[in-house]
Order: sequence, then structure tokens, then C-alpha cells
Amino acid sequence: MTMNSTRKSIGINFVTQYLELTIQFAGVLILARILTPADTGLYSVAAFLMTLLHVFRDFGVVNYIIQEAELTKEKIRSAYGVAIILALLVAGAMYACSTLVAGFYKNPAIKDILEVMALSFAVSPFGSLLFGIYRREMQFKRIFFIKIASAICHVAVATILATRGFGALSLAWANFAGILSFGIASNIGRPKDIPWLPQFTNIGKVLSFGSISSLGNAANAIGTNSPDLVIAKVIDMASVGYFSRGNGLVQLFAKLIASALTPLILPYFSQIKRSGTDLREPYLLSVNYLTTLAWPFFSVMALLALPMVRVLYGPQWDASVPIVQMLCIAGAISSLSIFAGHVMIANGQVQHATFAQLLSQPLRVIAVIYASSFGLFGISIAIIAAELLTLMIVSRYLRMTIRINFIELLHACRHSGLITIFSAAGPLLIYLFWPAASGSSWQPLVLGAVTATVGWLLGVILTKHPFFAQITEFLTSIQPPSPSSFKGQQNVTKQFKTAVKILSYKLGILSIYHRFRNKERLTVAMFHRVLPHHDQRRPGADPEWTMDTATFKKCLQFFQRHYHVISMDELAAALHDQKKLPPRSLLITFDDGWADTAEYAQPILDELGMASVVFVAGSVINQAAPFWQEAVYRLLATHPDGITQLNAALIQSSIDVVLVGKERSSEAEIRSVIQQLDTHNPNNLRHLATILQDRANAPAAMLSLIQLHKLAKARHYIGSHGMTHQPLTKVASAESEVKLAQETLSKHLNGLYIESMSFPHGAYDNSVLQVCREAHYRYLFSSDPILNIVNQQSPDNLVFGRIHISERSITDTLNKFHPFMLAYWLFLRPVRLGYVARSNYAE
Repeated sequence: MTMNSTRKSIGINFVTQYLELTIQFAGVLILARILTPADTGLYSVAAFLMTLLHVFRDFGVVNYIIQEAELTKEKIRSAYGVAIILALLVAGAMYACSTLVAGFYKNPAIKDILEVMALSFAVSPFGSLLFGIYRREMQFKRIFFIKIASAICHVAVATILATRGFGALSLAWANFAGILSFGIASNIGRPKDIPWLPQFTNIGKVLSFGSISSLGNAANAIGTNSPDLVIAKVIDMASVGYFSRGNGLVQLFAKLIASALTPLILPYFSQIKRSGTDLREPYLLSVNYLTTLAWPFFSVMALLALPMVRVLYGPQWDASVPIVQMLCIAGAISSLSIFAGHVMIANGQVQHATFAQLLSQPLRVIAVIYASSFGLFGISIAIIAAELLTLMIVSRYLRMTIRINFIELLHACRHSGLITIFSAAGPLLIYLFWPAASGSSWQPLVLGAVTATVGWLLGVILTKHPFFAQITEFLTSIQPPSPSSFKGQQNVTKQFKTAVKILSYKLGILSIYHRFRNKERLTVAMFHRVLPHHDQRRPGADPEWTMDTATFKKCLQFFQRHYHVISMDELAAALHDQKKLPPRSLLITFDDGWADTAEYAQPILDELGMASVVFVAGSVINQAAPFWQEAVYRLLATHPDGITQLNAALIQSSIDVVLVGKERSSEAEIRSVIQQLDTHNPNNLRHLATILQDRANAPAAMLSLIQLHKLAKARHYIGSHGMTHQPLTKVASAESEVKLAQETLSKHLNGLYIESMSFPHGAYDNSVLQVCREAHYRYLFSSDPILNIVNQQSPDNLVFGRIHISERSITDTLNKFHPFMLAYWLFLRPVRLGYVARSNYAE
């Protein structure tokens, strides 16, 4: 995995995690004002059993999928079989023990909650195995969609049921809805090569891996959730609620940071191991980065616990404040060992990760039970002591696994301590001098957060932490170039919009929208000229219709990432043989018949294995001169005395007009001149083009017959673009124009039947459509910038819209190609049926 791909994966994971957390946190804030502490405590007790049994339901199957070196279809089916068996066994076990657990706590409501949770287990394999495969392949954009869909469903169900008086049971049904939606979302767009059917043979390796992994995970689940169970039995359910709410606040770090990294860290370490690289330095670096975030986070939260609890949950939860402060100390200690289990598993020593948990978690349970007689504060102290013991045990196994001792671990975090001091300075002053009884809790919380952020950044800079370089590089990568580098983007508002567009593309949000919105749409891309800057024809080529070869190749590579590029034959098959086009189909087309289509565009298309449609004006074959518009543009754009030379050529062409203008014309002035000449006799204008071509002594502009044959033989479909390139709405006889073009091209191509047409200048109306249909053109293309619906439409009345791709629309003023610009240029186009008739010029 490259550094750039790692950063991108981390970025997508953080966006996923933050958005998911935002949705969940919104639910927590709502439910905290609907459910009582007793309701929260009741669900927490039931959730412990679910957490414990989840370990055995998963049985390390997901981790097996991720770390397996050679994952075959047979191994996937075996893992699926294990997942189904275990899910049903665990669901049955939870249902069977629901009565016993309810009796133990003398609360019948627990039974109903556990029965709903048993149903959740039964449906969980539907998505869990696929999710593991997506994690293995680091398909984090797909994971984004799955997790967000599940979170929305979970919160919606919980909120609706809580408001209707379901109490703690609303959380159980919300959990079921979240798991079910998780499975459905995982199977949307399921890869075809992943088998559907499980197998119940050859499952020994999966069970062997899972048996060791699950023991450690079970021990961790028991140790982590033991406080809730002990408090519920020794104290009361309300105290469970206070402890659970305080612990939930401290777990924000796990949800904000660690959980965003956890889906990435095991695949990341596994890839490093498979590449033969030692894991020692990557592990130390990961701990360094993590503690740079964790230690400041926990120190600031401990100092601002009171205003934070009051703002988020209300003053009725003040009893949670001391718990938050003590658990922050435990969280800071645990951050040193969060990734230890992952690196052991990636190194092929899952037993070390398991033994570390089997040794440390029983000590945690014993400490919590012993301290329970001292109340919630005593239990919090016991958890701190347990985290210290866990760190000592894990350090021993890290030394055995990747040769890292405790001193080296602390040395790797030396900068984190200094950064924590800078971060905590402002919040510490607020803690010491801001009166707790003063009005709003918002003010100290906001002020503390701001000073902590400033202190953190100052600490990162002064300690020269490597995080600073990473942050700078990341911000640079997402920051748009200077305002002047985007055309027309001069004010702050437009710059902000540009930044939002860049982020939405880089994070995959726009691509996800495109995948679903345009799944059944056909995009037809329209190009004209492709010329590199070193070609002598480039300076005089109209920049609106000309693209550099490097930019053109990047466009094609963009198409490969976001579309299925099809040929004209595939489109014809979809129209007449009832074969559906692949999702997000794209057809590449060229207009006019320029020689550079064969010289420069075709080799790039052939290199990438793409076909195209080349619409050729019948009269241009073997013609050296370009169209008169292009000849005039070339003269005025490249010659200081262009107007003088043009007036001389106009006299020679029998065009009775004298042009007045600057000798060095701007682009707008050149277009004004072309517009003035457009009303003159077409034959005289073609003669003008020939005169200007002879004087320029430039290479041939249009296709030769040899080049036309070369294109036709290389998977490039030839269509008509009229005979003379005049708008069909303005020629004397549209019928003669389209028929002569058809006959001429067919003769050039040894009788090949020409049955497609793109309208010159994009101009057409109902009479033009009728003429083309009568001439037996089956496929008509306009320049209407729309997306097309094809699969269910009759071709007889269909005119395909096309989107002109100008280099100016997808590059900045430095001629740098930006994928996000092309994405916005294409993805959001309107979708229309039929056609939009128009007779104005489109090019």
C-alpha cells in the first residue's frame, strides 16, 4: 500500500466514522431526553450478553478473511458456512438463557430485550462476511455506504419507538433494524465473483483460527463490560446508567479516532507483513500518531468534563462527571496498546494476542468486583489499575512478537507528552478559574475546545512532530490552487464552493452519487481535435474545441474508473437486440473528421482498449484545408497583421466585405469576425479556407483516405457529419446534404453502410429528423448536453444527447487536469427522453 493510498483510505474512514458518529450522537442526545437512566442501564446489562456472544458468533471469521494470504471461493464458502452455524447457535443460546438472566437481575424486561437480540444474531451473517471481504480489499467507499445506511436506520427506529413508549426495548429493536439494513446494504452491488452458497465442509482451518481469536475477544468483552454487570447487581440500574453514560463519553475517542483506524490497521499491517517488511517501525509509528491524538483528547476531556456533560446530556447526568475524569486516565493508558492485538495477528501470532487478553481481562474483572463496595468512584480507580496491568502484559508479548520493549514504546511517544501539555494549558485555566455554578456551560466548553486546538497545533509545530508534515501535505492535496488558477473563480464564495467540490470528489461522495443516479444512463462524450502542444497546428487551433494529448489520456483514464466504455456495436445491440447496456455506459465520439483524430487520438484509444465513433463530414476526405472558421481563427491568432492578410484573401475569394479590427486580435474579436463572415456564400468561404491553407503551408488538417480506412479497421465506427459541415437547418436541401454525405462516405469505405449521423453545429429540428430517418440513418446524435435513457427506449424516436468536453472546462489556467472538474462536468447533467429540437449553433 502506497502512502498516498493509505492517506486516502484513512481520510475515507474518518469521514465514514465521523458521519456515522454524528448520526449516532444525534440519536444519543435525543434518547437521553426520552429514556431514563434506568432504561439506559437496563439495556446496557442486556447488551453485555450480546457483546459476549457476538464474539462467538463472529468466531474470528472476519479476521480470518482479512488476514488469509490466498482467499479462494472455497475458503469464502467455508467461512460463510461457519458464520451461519455459529450465528444460529448463538441466537439459540441467547434465546434460551433470556429467562435465566432476567431472573438473576429480577427484571422481566431483560427477557424481551434478549429475545429481540437473538433475532438480530440470526440475520447477522447476511452482511458480516461480505463486510470482511470489503475490508480486506480496502473498499472503503463501499464501506462508507454500508455503515451510514445502517446508522440512519438504527437511529430512526430507536427514536420512533422511544417516543412511543417502548423504553429500553426500543434500543433492542433499533439494533435489529441496524443489523438488517447493514446486511441489505452490503449486498447492494455485491461483486459477482463472491459465491452466494455456503459450504459446511473444509471448515477446520476457519474454526482453528477462530477458536484462538475468539477466546481473546471473549476475554476482552467480559473485561470491558464487567463494570456494567457488577454495578447492576451490587448497586442499581440507575448507577449503571450514570456509569454507561460517562463511559460512553470517554469512548468518543474510540469512535472518533480509533474506530476510524481499526478497519484499516489490520489490513495495513497484514499487507506490510505479506510484502516481507518488518512490522516493528510501522507499529511504533502508528502508536506515535495515535497517542499524539489520544493523550491531548483525554486530558482536555477530563478538564472540561462538567460543561461537556451538561451541554450534551443535561444537569441530571452530573453524577457521571467524576466517572468521565477517571476513565480519561484509563483511556490515555490504553491508547498505548490499542493496536497491539492487530500487529500480533498480522504477524501470524494470534495466540499471543489471545494470551494477553486471557491474562489481563480476568484481573480487570477481579479488580472491579473488589472495588464495587467503594461505589462508582472506586470502580473507576480499579479500571485505571487494570489498564496499567494490561499495558505491562501486552508489552511483554510485543517484545516476544516484534521485539519492542516498554522503554522503546514510551520513547516513541515522547513528543505526545509535550503536545498534551500545550493542549491542556487552556482547559486547565478554565477548570481552575471558571466558576462551575456560572450560567451557560457552552461558553467554557467552546473556549476550552478552541484553546486546546490552538495548543495542540502549537505543540505539533514546536516539537516538529511528523504529524505536522502529514497534515500540511493533506491540506495541500485537498486545497484548490490559487484563485487565479481556476477560470472565473475569484471571490471567497466561489473558492469555498471549489473546495467543497474537491472534497466531495476525493472522498468518493460524488462517485457514490454517480454510481446510483447514473446507473441506467448512457453518457456520450463529444471531442473534436486532439493535438499536443509541440504540433505546429496547435497554436492556430481553436482552444474551445482542441485538447492536449496528455489531457485527453487523463479523460480516458477517468472514464475507465467511473464508466463502462462501450462501442457503437454494443449500443446497437442494446437498441435492437434487447441487450441491456452495462451500468454507467459511456460512448466516445469525435466530430468533423480531423487528421489528428487518427494521428493522436486513435493511438491513445487503442492503447487503453477503447472504441469510438468518428463522425466525418463527407467533403473533407483528402482535404488539406480546415473548415473556413478554423482557417480564419488560425490566421488571426498567429499573425500580427492577420486582419490585413484576411482582407486580401477575402478579395481573392470574391467575398465583398472589408474587416476592421486590431492587428493582434483577442479570442472574442476573432469570434466576432467569424460571425460576420458566416452570412456569406458557403462556396466562397470554402475557397477562402483553401487560400489561407496554401498561404500557411501547414500540414493537412483533415483526414486522408488512408487515415479513414485505418480508423475503420481499428474498432472505430464511422458516421456522417453532413456533407459540407453546414448546419442542416440552413442548407438549401437537407435531404441532399444527408444523402450525399452517406453515399460519399460509403464509397470511400468500400460500400460500408453509414447509418449514424451527428448534426453539424448541433443544429436540428423536426424536418431535419424526418429527412435523416427517411435516409435510413438509424442512430442520430445531437449536441444537447444531456444523459440518455437507452435500455427501455425505442430507437426510432431517440436522438442521443452528447456532452462536449472542452479542455477549458476540466483544467485550470495552468492547464492542469482536475478529475473533480470532469466529474462535475459529466455526473450532474440532466436526464431527458427523446430530444430537444434546436436550430442554433452549438459549436
